[in-house]
This record gives sequence, structure tokens and C-alpha cells, in this order.
Amino acid sequence: MSVQWTLKQEVSALGVGLHSGRLIEMRLAPASPNTGVTFVRTDLNGQSVRAHIDHVDFKNLQLATVLKNGSCVVQTTEHLLSALYAKGIDNVIVYLNGAEVPIMDGSASPFLYLIEEAGIKRQAVARKELIIKKEIRFEKDGKWVVAKPAAAYRVTYEIEFDHPLIRHQKKTVTVTSSNYDSDVARARTFGFLNDVNALKKMGLIRGGSLENAIVLDSDGVLNEGLRSADEFVSHKILDLVGDFSLCGHRIRGAFHAHKAGHEIHAMFMRYLLQNQDAYEIVEHPVGAEGQVTGVARPAMAS
Repeated sequence: MSVQWTLKQEVSALGVGLHSGRLIEMRLAPASPNTGVTFVRTDLNGQSVRAHIDHVDFKNLQLATVLKNGSCVVQTTEHLLSALYAKGIDNVIVYLNGAEVPIMDGSASPFLYLIEEAGIKRQAVARKELIIKKEIRFEKDGKWVVAKPAAAYRVTYEIEFDHPLIRHQKKTVTVTSSNYDSDVARARTFGFLNDVNALKKMGLIRGGSLENAIVLDSDGVLNEGLRSADEFVSHKILDLVGDFSLCGHRIRGAFHAHKAGHEIHAMFMRYLLQNQDAYEIVEHPVGAEGQVTGVARPAMAS
């Protein structure tokens, strides 16, 4: 649809912060057109930060996507942002009483459930779409993302890890609501047992557990099992969809990511937006129908 969408009503959830280990209360509330996704820290007297590439903390992107506006910091935003984008939600206020979005089960599925509980509402204001016009590539330390023109939003992701359950994985998904539900949403974040102690000494992953992440030892996983054989690369696509939503628009183009992560995702998007000859921003007239953004009609709309 060519118009913007928000939630019908407020919904809330409690969950652990992956890095702080704190119990976080999160509320998702409807927002006016052109608000975008805005995080409000209720523990900081309502200080806020909008989910946009201009507010990414580029010094702190190793394990999550962090947004910062002055003293207002919000960590681990990518899974919620991914779910909101996939379901076509343009405008929402996210209230948090701490510095993190709850990790939930490590996937986007719990956030999809919350969106379904809230319902979504049409807003009679045009939305904008970022359309790739020519090939553009960003590379750092052998990790890269390339974008090319395409008729829809398509993501190809490749990962390589020296682990028998992963090795080389490659997957392509056209980002629609239904494809996201079936191929991406349930994929959980993952990490390696060898890294756990070092990360905890750095004050990270204090809330990490087998309930919210896949943990790999030398030859398998400590969890009961995987949700799919390609769960690892599927989660990388989940992350990319959330990180790329920080452009602030719907997206049309084909993207290929190789051994990337949050830092490369964000650096690519910043680089893309700096090269205005590589894309155009199109505002579709209100009332224009058709699959113009990769999501013909947000799921659960009435």
C-alpha cells in the first residue's frame, strides 16, 4: 500500500535485556504519520531517539545495533525494527524503562505476536520508498554489501564460520510479509561458547541464555536443536532487514551481503545515503494501489 500504517492500540511485554540482564518493560503505542519508529526512555524522563541512521552509535556496533541521542541510548533494536518493517508499520512509539529492547526468544516472532495483538491502522498520508538506481558496493576487511536495481526488496546473505553446523551458508529472500513469516522471523540470534566468558567480562550478554540464543560448542549446539538447518543465515537476514530500516523508508532493490554484520550493515546504509546518484526517494500518491514497496498490504490490516 502507498500509505503509512501504525498500530491500532498499545501493547506491552516484559523481557530480559540481552546485555544488561535487567528485566525491561516495553510498550508499543500508535504514533502520528511521519513519526517513524521512536524510542522513549521512561527511566530518563522521556528522553527519546528516533530509529534512523543519523542516530546510530557507530562506535558500538559489535553485537547489536545501538541508537544514541545525547544521553538517551537504546541497545539491541534490530529484531523489533525488523519485525516492524516486515509488517509494514511506519509509525510507532516504543516506551522502554531501560537501555535495551528485550531480547525475548532471540528471534522476531515475539514482536510479530505483539503487532498482531495490537492490530494495525491505515493512515491517509503517503509513504516514501528508497529505490536503488545503480549498483553500489561497500567493503571493509573482506566483508561487503552490494546493492543493485530490482523490482522488489530482495536480500541474499552469505556467511562463513569454521563450525560443522554452519561452514558456508547462503540464502535469498524477497522481503514480503508472508516470506518473512515463513523464512526469517523464527531464526534466533547465535553465539559461540568460547566467546561467552570474554563477553561477560566486558559487561555484555549478562542476560544471555539458551532461552534467547543458540549457543554453539565445538561441534554442535547446547540448545535442544535448531528451528531450521539455515537458521544461522536466516537470522542474519533478519538483522539486515532491521538495520536497513534505519534509512527511514520502504526499500526496493537487490542486496547481497557477504560475511557482514551490524557494523557493515550500518556503514553500507550510511554510504548509500551519501551517494545520492545511487538511489532515489519516491513518494507514492495516496490511493495508488499495487505492490510498490515489497509489501502489498501489511498483514493483519482491517
